[in-house]
Amino acid sequence: MLDKNYDGKNIEKKWQSYWHKEEIFNFNLEKGGKIYVVDTPPPFTSGSLHMGHVMDFTWIDFVQRYKRMRGFNVYCPQGFDCHGLPTELKVEHEFKISKEDTEAFIEKCKEWTVQCVERMRRQMTDIGYFPDWSKIYLTMKPEYIKLIQETLIDFYKKGYLYREKHPILWCPRCMTALAKAEVGYEEREGMLYFIKIPLDDGKEHVEIATTRPELLPSCVGVFFNPKDPRYEKFKGKNAILPIFGRKVPILSDDGVDMSFGTGVVYCCTYGDEQDIFWQKKYNLEIITSLTDDGKIKAGKNYDGLSIKEARKAISSELKDLGFLIKEEKISHRVLLHVERGSCKSPIELLPMEQYFIKVRDYKNHLIENGKKIDWYPDYMYDRFYDWTDSMDWDWIISRQRVFGTPVPFWKCEDCDALIPAKKEWLPVDPRFDLPKEKCKCGSNNFIGESDVCDCWIDSSVTPLAISMYNKDEDFFSKTYPSSLRPQGYEIIRTWFFYTLLRCNFITGKNPWNETLIHGMVAGPDGRKMSKSLGNVIEPDEPLGKYCADALRQWALLASKGEDFPFTWKEIEHGSRFLTKLWNVSRFIEMNLSDSRLENISFDSLTISDRWILSKLTNLIKISRKELDDYSFAFVLKEIRTFLWHEVADNYIEIVKYRLYNDIKKEEALFTLKTLLRNILGLISPYTPHITEEIYNELFAYEGIKSIHLTEYPSFDFYDKESFDKGEILKEITASIRRYKSENKIPLNAPLDGTIIYTERNLEGTNEDISQSMNISKLEIKNGKPDIDETILEVVPKYEVIGPKFGKDVQKIKRLLVENISEIEKNENITVEVFELSRNYIERVEREFSKQGKKINVIKDKNFIIEIL
Repeated sequence: MLDKNYDGKNIEKKWQSYWHKEEIFNFNLEKGGKIYVVDTPPPFTSGSLHMGHVMDFTWIDFVQRYKRMRGFNVYCPQGFDCHGLPTELKVEHEFKISKEDTEAFIEKCKEWTVQCVERMRRQMTDIGYFPDWSKIYLTMKPEYIKLIQETLIDFYKKGYLYREKHPILWCPRCMTALAKAEVGYEEREGMLYFIKIPLDDGKEHVEIATTRPELLPSCVGVFFNPKDPRYEKFKGKNAILPIFGRKVPILSDDGVDMSFGTGVVYCCTYGDEQDIFWQKKYNLEIITSLTDDGKIKAGKNYDGLSIKEARKAISSELKDLGFLIKEEKISHRVLLHVERGSCKSPIELLPMEQYFIKVRDYKNHLIENGKKIDWYPDYMYDRFYDWTDSMDWDWIISRQRVFGTPVPFWKCEDCDALIPAKKEWLPVDPRFDLPKEKCKCGSNNFIGESDVCDCWIDSSVTPLAISMYNKDEDFFSKTYPSSLRPQGYEIIRTWFFYTLLRCNFITGKNPWNETLIHGMVAGPDGRKMSKSLGNVIEPDEPLGKYCADALRQWALLASKGEDFPFTWKEIEHGSRFLTKLWNVSRFIEMNLSDSRLENISFDSLTISDRWILSKLTNLIKISRKELDDYSFAFVLKEIRTFLWHEVADNYIEIVKYRLYNDIKKEEALFTLKTLLRNILGLISPYTPHITEEIYNELFAYEGIKSIHLTEYPSFDFYDKESFDKGEILKEITASIRRYKSENKIPLNAPLDGTIIYTERNLEGTNEDISQSMNISKLEIKNGKPDIDETILEVVPKYEVIGPKFGKDVQKIKRLLVENISEIEKNENITVEVFELSRNYIERVEREFSKQGKKINVIKDKNFIIEIL
């Protein structure tokens, strides 16, 4: 027998242990059913989940449970993205191990990462997330690094990967190259400096406007727009840079914005991407005046100054020399390292040798491949298209870090040849390992590559890793491509884009058939979670107060592709639903004892039984259709409403008398048992723990190890006539209960008599109405009664009509009063230019009379009840 109260915490631990021990969710390639593969996101090993992870992994867990119940052979592995700068910072600053001691540093990074993985696995389990843990992968493991290096060597041989000196996106604070997806523009306050630059004839000068006077030492040209008549006279002349005295050409180009500043700018190598374009187009000199740690190298006593210090010093000297005309405060877009919220440092463009993967030449191919994937929601394809179409940089894949997948190349000291590792040598770390054969030039002198890979290089082959690419051909052929890629919209431009690129280059096929995109989790105030705003909620907080099944319901109320706020109210509502489900299940179990229901036929069921089972059938059909479309939120609301209001508030209240008085008791119990079994199946992917407990208590005789291995409900019974009658029966009994409550009459107190007037068919419902409502004498009459009605007051919902109608509120109130009968009949009507709705009305106070005597009446659009 189910306990009186639901002990969620202990029950969840019990079933989590059971699922793990019994390997309920382990994948078996040879098991029957169409294979369904989830390319799960490998979270970075930070050591703790955040609320975004909770939503993400709850969605994934729902999908894998639902698809398994729909007959699929589900493969849902899980990995962890181990490499990253935060781990390096942790080891360097907290454990005080220097990067110079490379081997010790890497070992400590690995040790810390293993600890993080274990903590995160426990947290995943706490929310009921159960992938196939026997297929776990870590991107720092040798077999995974081997796969990455193998693909890079393959890319190099096919011409997709190359090494080149080129201006790259560089973060001076993190001291590493960055991909374009790791940077972004933010609006910031700054200064615009107007500088006078003399011409080499010593007679004239040109005025330029710049936000970065500190780049003056690397200026290689002055530009104006050829359509700007103000500066046509300067074309072909030269200017002399103040302070540095260097001669630079004055050129014209359509890329100059005539409305910005003075309409004249200078080109520095490099201030922005426009400078790169101009330098290449006009074959200008390359002068680097910044070091990789963000210091100036320009002579003139500026060497070693930070960027901010140099900006102040150079602008001050320009002012002293009479070349600084003025300064203006402006708000402008600044390129920052946005991938790491703790950095947000301005990005510099520095010419360096780096490794690249070609992207620009293939972006149209990627756009076409992206169209072949089914997107949920479909408008998220537009994000992918916009990002891909705007791609004007190849992917910089090398990083100047220590803990990462080593770039598998050496350079020959004698002939400068780039030497890739051979596949049989993998995995290799050129920082410590040497090639196992001589260079083609005969040399044995090599310089090992010290760079490691961008972490997206690791995670962009997850569909290959989980399908055992180049390890098990049979397994790969049956599990690639993956069925689904679930992820957030914020990494469409990184994880999605890079995976689509890499897997297509490697296999010639898209890595997935579908992608399911979720939004970001906002704080309770609707704003992005931020420690500075004080609105961050850590998962341990709600899990400390509520059980996982309550938290999961909150996560599954989020809509596809949309941001979703954390709300305590929703979790509390979810918790109360669990209590209701438990109480309903316990009520049914207590009444089921010793009942024989094997021989019950549908023909013997009453109208109320057939009504609720018809509604159950509708719910099942809707659930299947919407969940196949990944519409979790809609179905959850429908299931909760069905159990709470249709089953508990109405059907059970209608049939209680049958259970207590042995009136068609077995038919009622058969219906209740059918309802519960199907509701458990419908809600189990949302609330896996409580449903497992109830299922094993009441339905263990089915002989299946877990409800999550049973078939998703397919119950199909529909009786249109009983459905229609049942809807009116429900409204009549609910209105009588409401009448008793409003008049402070106990719900089980008898009513001497009632007359129900209706034009609807209620044949066969008399007993349910009279017995469930305790009515001594019940009459049901066809037609309308001879009753007089007086409207005393129509009370609007001012909180609704106020914001909607503003100054017309009083007019709306008058129209509601004048048209109340039509509104109640039709729900929505249009009067004059206003649409009036029943939802605008708080309550209607009425008075009824018959032959001059006041009477008690319940009025509905489908019936009128006279209380005798």
